[in-house]
Amino acid sequence: MRLRSIVLLTLSALMFSPVPAVAGYQIETFIEGHSMHGIHGLTFSSDDRLFVGSVVGESIYEVNTDTGQHRTYVGPHAGMADDLEFSPDGTLFWTSFNLGKIHAQKNFGPTRVIADGLPGINSLAFKQDGRLFATQVFLGDALYEIDPLGKEPPLKIIENMGGLNGFDFGPDGLLYGPLWFKGEVVKVNVDTGEVTTVAKGFGVPAAVNFDSQGMLWVLDSKKGQIVQVDPDTGKKTVFVGHPTAMDNLAINSRDELYFTVMSENAVYRFDSETRDSEPV
Repeated sequence: MRLRSIVLLTLSALMFSPVPAVAGYQIETFIEGHSMHGIHGLTFSSDDRLFVGSVVGESIYEVNTDTGQHRTYVGPHAGMADDLEFSPDGTLFWTSFNLGKIHAQKNFGPTRVIADGLPGINSLAFKQDGRLFATQVFLGDALYEIDPLGKEPPLKIIENMGGLNGFDFGPDGLLYGPLWFKGEVVKVNVDTGEVTTVAKGFGVPAAVNFDSQGMLWVLDSKKGQIVQVDPDTGKKTVFVGHPTAMDNLAINSRDELYFTVMSENAVYRFDSETRDSEPV
């Protein structure tokens, strides 16, 4: 498949304020920094607006997928977002990895903390029935059910899975996700805690998402691959290669797949028409 970069931004660089020359030396700006830093998770609203999150930049950005232009949607510090997800009523939820919090905001209203005390809170997704689930990765290793209203404490479902990262719910109501440290994609019954392997042999699977046809797409960050997986058989098809450090993906209503590359601070769109694997 052919990839078209819609956002390709210079990584954070040293930027100095002008200062008077001292002892014959002058300090100048070599490369200006950019307002968008270290992007990770991304999600689409119901009207296909793209939102991406940054942990280092402690912000959420809205990105125009036609022009690549962006604006800050939620700034520091509450805007720190490793992963993002919209609820059915249009409320945006996100995980603040370093803060150990899950935040929520609706229509530019006040930002609410709905869960706290969860260091390494990483990925989240809504089940079809409106229930919210989130995982700790790197600074913890557990799956929780989260009260979207923030009234009940997080309920731990299972722990020590192997790093359940960017996950999605399938048409069958099961949670499908990658195990970062085990190189597998699994499905989880969130009511019983039962875990079943769907596919193996990945380098570092970072995220998964379903398209409208019920096929599962997987990012393999170590191998630099986007892989389509049949959730029923586990059959894998590699469609495109890309430099490593891919982090997360999202699919819009037109089944267009977008993914982030941490090392480039970039968002890419995956061309499902040409299926060209040539690098950009």
